[in-house]
Amino acid sequence: MKLLFVITSLENGGAERVCASLANYFSTEHKVEILYFSGEIFYEISPKVKLNKFTRNSRIPRLAAKLLAIRKHAKDSDCILSFMDSTNILSIIATAFLGRKLIISEHSAHDFVGLKWRVLRRIFYPFASALTVLSRSDFSYYSFVKNKAIIYNPSIFKPSFGGQKEKLIIFVGRLEYVKGCDIFLRALALLRLDDFKLLVLGGGSQKKSLQSLSEKLGLKNLEFLGSVSDIQNYYKKAKIIVSSSRFEGLGNALIESAFFECIRVATPTAGALELLEDGKNGFISSDFSEQALAKAILKALNADESVLENTRAESEKFRLENIAAKWWELIK
Repeated sequence: MKLLFVITSLENGGAERVCASLANYFSTEHKVEILYFSGEIFYEISPKVKLNKFTRNSRIPRLAAKLLAIRKHAKDSDCILSFMDSTNILSIIATAFLGRKLIISEHSAHDFVGLKWRVLRRIFYPFASALTVLSRSDFSYYSFVKNKAIIYNPSIFKPSFGGQKEKLIIFVGRLEYVKGCDIFLRALALLRLDDFKLLVLGGGSQKKSLQSLSEKLGLKNLEFLGSVSDIQNYYKKAKIIVSSSRFEGLGNALIESAFFECIRVATPTAGALELLEDGKNGFISSDFSEQALAKAILKALNADESVLENTRAESEKFRLENIAAKWWELIK
């Protein structure tokens, strides 16, 4: 079977990582192609995967050129897998009347986008062959799509249990408003964990303002490392990982860190509520304030072994081969 993956970019991001992981996995037995529209490639792509970066003839409007590009590549494919709302809508329009399977995939919480995108999804999404979502909340919301499935993001890592942990707390995510790194910093300032090393892993437009905030808060033991390619090495060392997002479909960092016995702390986004049960396999703050997050981090610092035992037990379902099997069932 020939599979065509369509995505805006292959830069650092959750949907991008899932796309790259699935494309690499399926390329061992199938013909796989990725069509992307912008940016540089952050994730490692198998040489078996055919990469096509969109180029536009300047005489054709950009939107029309994208539609033509998707349709051209879709004609030679058995199934198209599209990621994220704007690309999903383009793929639905571009593949109309082609008679090809089109699976669209949502990686943002349904309430994250504005009215315009909610209306566009309501109009176009029912025309896809199937839709994948990341949580029960999203599954319920997309009642207007007949064929849909909850398929979690996979971890690209193998379990690494029993390693030596350091007094290290990490934040992993893009430094944008939606990821709430400012909430994380303010929570740390309330706790004053001077004997812990604090790391922020990720880049984004708010990096400078967040660095200024950390200085203002007096977080002298905190360091911004930017985007890192060897994230697993930080998972291995970290005692606690904190996700302080304001909106989150299903955070890859919360999934991946479970493979390295990190104690997970999160704000109550749809994604965190899908993955964590407060006090059982992680800790969820009661609201999105820094005070509530600080209390959740404090609980994590005093967590007993049962939290890690429960985390280890559930990591199996996020293995790449198990998630890919769910995708393959939907494709078939």
